Amino acid sequence: MKSLDRAFIDDLLSRVDIVEIIGQSVQLKKHGSGHKGLCPFHAENTPSFNVSSTKQFYHCFGCGASGDAIKFLREHDGLTFMEAIEKLAKIANVEIPQLYNAQSNNYKNLINVNNTACERFKKNLLKSTLAKEYLYKRGINDEMINLFNIGLASNAWDDLTKLFTAKNQIKAATDTGLIINKNTKNYDRFRNRIMFPIKNTSGNIIAFGGRTLDTNENAKYINSPESEIFHKSNEMYGLFEAKSAISKKNHIIIVEGYTDVIALHKNNFNNAVATLGTAFTKNHITKLLRYTKNIIFCFDGDDAGKKAAWKALENCLTEIRDDTNIYFTFIKDNMDPDDLCNTDPGKFKDILESKISLSEFMLAKLQLGLNLNNVEDKTHFVNTIRPLINSIPDGLYKGFLQDEVIKITNVKKSLLTENIQKNRTAKSLNNDVGISDILICKIFIEYPSLIEKYGEKIIKLVSNENIIQMLKLLKNMKSASGYRLNSFLNESEDIKNIFLKLDSSKKTYESIKSAELTLNDMLSNKQKSSDENLYHIVLKKYTDNKMLTEEEKNILKNFKK
Repeated sequence: MKSLDRAFIDDLLSRVDIVEIIGQSVQLKKHGSGHKGLCPFHAENTPSFNVSSTKQFYHCFGCGASGDAIKFLREHDGLTFMEAIEKLAKIANVEIPQLYNAQSNNYKNLINVNNTACERFKKNLLKSTLAKEYLYKRGINDEMINLFNIGLASNAWDDLTKLFTAKNQIKAATDTGLIINKNTKNYDRFRNRIMFPIKNTSGNIIAFGGRTLDTNENAKYINSPESEIFHKSNEMYGLFEAKSAISKKNHIIIVEGYTDVIALHKNNFNNAVATLGTAFTKNHITKLLRYTKNIIFCFDGDDAGKKAAWKALENCLTEIRDDTNIYFTFIKDNMDPDDLCNTDPGKFKDILESKISLSEFMLAKLQLGLNLNNVEDKTHFVNTIRPLINSIPDGLYKGFLQDEVIKITNVKKSLLTENIQKNRTAKSLNNDVGISDILICKIFIEYPSLIEKYGEKIIKLVSNENIIQMLKLLKNMKSASGYRLNSFLNESEDIKNIFLKLDSSKKTYESIKSAELTLNDMLSNKQKSSDENLYHIVLKKYTDNKMLTEEEKNILKNFKK
């Protein structure tokens, strides 16, 4: 399949305002020639997220996130490339050429295969009295079955295999993990299992979770494997169904399992989601903070639940903002949210209301078993909590938490705030790249059209390999609407950082003429230096009584210092 033409993509990007696109999700304020706001990709209290309307790209100097409007929609809104293109085309009111790249086409094939499997699972469930009785016994009624598209994988080894063989979709089904190919034979991954479709935030089915109906089966739950469309550590079960309620209630409840989410939704706690059998990750917290700043973790009260809660706490620390509120609550008596919510929704509500804050949980957990009147225990406590606090972004929350630890321990603030990474200092650009190389690169970033006139000559004056590469790349960045300098953001980290450093600095030349004068002076000085070097070589040859050519004699005769 052919790719979308680059000229079309460039034209599309030139027709939309990236400030307007990003401004729908991020509060931006005018700052110099661009706009600035709090980065949506990491926690910060001081704005470092910059958006340039003229250059049509964004960059965060805090976490390094950067790109154009397409990349923002893909990484922030979770859209595919073609979904982002379609959204921008709708805004710009332009028609997309009927060309799809192979990757986009493959994505749609995988989604279609999952949709087909989901329909088969739903039909299987309708025919199985045993499976329906199991769900009803678990408190999952027909309304929840329909809302979450719950189905049943038959006990046959080849139910889906036959289906996708007939449709000539075995490869796509294998790529999603629905079919396993072993020793040249194909068979179904999921058999005799209640099937829970896993959807992305757009509502597309990207994977499945399967709960066995066989009490002798060792694996109680299995998920689809990672694929082109499914990355387990990024996804949350029930988020698509919960988005609207999260927005209305302005908080989210995080539980551990599929049936927990379903039980909560059934009992009007429809702002609940779950991880997919993995620990709660930084990717999860980043995604959820787009919907609400108020998060409640609900874990089992056993040791495993407390370990999972602590892991979640650690992964949340780097993403905490001053307006972020993270809480923890635990269910005792060997019950899980599923059991308790179906048995006594009122009691579950009481447990949520008795939640403790992240800071309370952290301080209590780290003081457990310690006597802070004891010097050794106090030292252990401070050494343990210090790196955790230091991982929190600077702001009021971090400051107040430090004050609380000082109050408990009487430790000096200078000892508590000492950063274990204080000796790691970043090299400045000038230490890595020569001054003249920087100046040359700066000129071409400010006036890229000069590359056509000076490129071949000026590149010989540059010694830094990254800048040489940048000047070579620049020649291919010309488009109908100008030079696509944001293409540097797709290059290596070194090239990307050089571009961002120079692009964000104060303009060096107010006019293209003054920039040209500098380039001409550089070339002239280079020629003088070259002539002088040649003169000294010939002069040495002359003083060594060696025979000179006519050309060398002319060099000695005509050289002017």
